[in-house]
Amino acid sequence: MSIPLTTKLHSARVLNWLCYCGLLLLFVVRNLFLPGGSLALWLVQTVPLLLVLPGLLKRHFRAYLWLCFILLLYITNGALHVTMPGRDWQHGILLVLSLTLFFSAMMTSRWQRMQ
Repeated sequence: MSIPLTTKLHSARVLNWLCYCGLLLLFVVRNLFLPGGSLALWLVQTVPLLLVLPGLLKRHFRAYLWLCFILLLYITNGALHVTMPGRDWQHGILLVLSLTLFFSAMMTSRWQRMQ
C-alpha cells in the first residue's frame, strides 16, 4: 500500500522546518552563548540560510533546490570537522541536521513538482 503524495509532502515540510530551525538554533548557541563564538561568524553561518527563507515560506519548489545547494557547504564543513580529533559535539549535530534537511528538501521539491 502506497502512502499518498500529500501525506509525504506534509511530513517532509514538517521535517524541513524542524531541521531548518534546529540549524539556526545551533548557530545561535554556538556563536552567541558558548566561548569561542562571535557575532561575525554567526552572521556568516546564518545569512545563506536566511536568503532562501522567503521562498520557503511561499513553498516555492526552487527555494528547496537552492537550499540543497547551500546545504552542501554545511555538510562539507560538518564532515570535515567531525573527522578531526578533539572536535566538539556541535559539528556532529551540524552534520546530522544538514544531511537530514538536504534529503528532506530534495524530496519536497520533487514531490511538489509531481503534485
